[in-house]
Amino acid sequence: MKGTTPVLLMIAVVAIVLGSARLAVALVRLADDNDSHRLVINGVERTYYLHVPADLPPGAPLVIVLHGDASDGKSAFRDFGWEDQADLGRFVVAGPDGSRGYPDATPSRRNRRGWNSGVPGEPGSIPMSDDVNFIVAVIDDIARKNDIDRRRVYVAGFSSGGHMANRLGQEIAERLAAISTSASRMALLSHPPSRGMPVLISGGDRDPRTPTDGQLTLVDDWRKLNACDTAHATAAPTNVQIEVSGPCRDGSEVRYIFMRGVAHAWPTKDPIDLTQASWDFFKRFSLPAAPEGN
Repeated sequence: MKGTTPVLLMIAVVAIVLGSARLAVALVRLADDNDSHRLVINGVERTYYLHVPADLPPGAPLVIVLHGDASDGKSAFRDFGWEDQADLGRFVVAGPDGSRGYPDATPSRRNRRGWNSGVPGEPGSIPMSDDVNFIVAVIDDIARKNDIDRRRVYVAGFSSGGHMANRLGQEIAERLAAISTSASRMALLSHPPSRGMPVLISGGDRDPRTPTDGQLTLVDDWRKLNACDTAHATAAPTNVQIEVSGPCRDGSEVRYIFMRGVAHAWPTKDPIDLTQASWDFFKRFSLPAAPEGN
């Protein structure tokens, strides 16, 4: 792996000095688990970060975490607690990096990373970025190198990453078992998803970028795409309201978590741990058959 030779030499020296093969294996795992991986999509180099828990059983699920504006893949899955959740839940987690609007310019808040979700407002060249094929390539790359269950691949996205999760849920529904999208909007495609898509939608009552009316529009759009009937309330923590529609088309479900006192954020504690809630939702769903990969 690029850039790991000095680390591996250090590991070998430490292992020899301490006389412990087990320590050497452990240190190799620490060096590799959170490394950056590179892919070339239509001539453009793209990156993603990967965390594989130690002693992972074969056939593990995969969760792809899509960051919001001004963030990146590694920051998103660490800041939102996905690394720890993966260790507890025994699954692989990946954090792809979005494109910058002006790739040749200095990174800045105005030259932030984003996703070609179809939602207007992304700067520069982001609307031309081939992000759907990038995510497909990330899934295939991870599947080639790790024993994952292709029937259990999930996407969680926040803000612009949530916009992208909504696009992926429509466009590559045959590859994803479920999605979780928070503080997001959706550009409807010209055709419905190929199958019913289980969707967890969440948002806060104090979010200036995704106000409650916009959240309800997204919920209604997904209910229509999934041919859902009426919704019903279910038990929820204090300052949280949860509405569920389902079972819908192909056994799918649309679940809406409305959080009081929350602005434009992905909470990991109060009033709810959204990472835990997303994983609890994901693990209820799997594809009927594994899709073919490249």
